[in-house]
Amino acid sequence: MKRYDVVELVNGQDHLDKNLQKGMTGIIMNLDFEFADVMFFNPQNVGEFALIKVKLKDLKQEDYRLPNEIITEISQKTEMLMHKAKDKLSPVLVKEYDLVELLVEDEKYARFGIHKGDTGCVMENNAVQDFIEVDFSGIDENGNFFGDCISVKIEDIKVI
Repeated sequence: MKRYDVVELVNGQDHLDKNLQKGMTGIIMNLDFEFADVMFFNPQNVGEFALIKVKLKDLKQEDYRLPNEIITEISQKTEMLMHKAKDKLSPVLVKEYDLVELLVEDEKYARFGIHKGDTGCVMENNAVQDFIEVDFSGIDENGNFFGDCISVKIEDIKVI
């Protein structure tokens, strides 16, 4: 194995505290004789990644190789990636079809007619950069449609 190889985690037991699971894929960023710093991507939260030290024996090299253009881009942005990397992946604590309540009053939601205390239904199990799609629509007592389906920051909602 070498830098920028795509690898699969074959032993997730030693990394449960980092929210890693067997079968997750990552990219080797650095390595020595026994360990590799691997960039793992959160399959439930697109855009989130963590840099985690893993024993080489817990990794299996994938047949897939990154294209040279991607390797060049990663190598040029390594410092920025290292700065943005988390030390563990965050679990997405809301699930598809959960009923949720909006906890904040914010212009980014108000422009869609959605306000603090409104309830909605989560539409996806997966998030994108800590935002998840929530349907706040409904029908009022006069039969009129109201609300919208929007992306909401996960920390701005709670499951009810």
